[in-house]
Amino acid sequence: MGKFNDKISAEFTPPKTWVLNRALSFHTEDLTESEIECLMEVGANINEAGKVTCKKDMVTDLASVPRIVWNVIAPWDVARAAVIHDHLYATLRKYYHSEEMDKETWKKARALSDKVFLLGMNSAEPSILGFKKYSAYWSVRLFGWGPASAKE
Repeated sequence: MGKFNDKISAEFTPPKTWVLNRALSFHTEDLTESEIECLMEVGANINEAGKVTCKKDMVTDLASVPRIVWNVIAPWDVARAAVIHDHLYATLRKYYHSEEMDKETWKKARALSDKVFLLGMNSAEPSILGFKKYSAYWSVRLFGWGPASAKE
């Protein structure tokens, strides 16, 4: 489990993004030292204690949930965890296109990013229904390789 520092404070920037008005962080003790080091290696803003921070002015789409699915799982259901996940995937994209890129490190960091997403959803208040959490988690596990490696 873990803890978020606050609620999201963001401004909508049409057509479908938000800009954070203040930093948002998520702290978890459920990552090992080597997992934290892996996320650091790809450039994630994570400290040695397992606190991931999204800086003020970060651009996010909250959660990339197709509108047709909103009756089942709406973006705001998983929003804070999704913002943290967006930061982690942004660092994965940058790392993927860098000269230092190592495919195995990238794959491991992607799996860890998805793990942090699930940990964030497990820590959300109010709690998120299990089928929503696992639908969102398995969606990123199965289909997240494209967004995690796309050119910016």
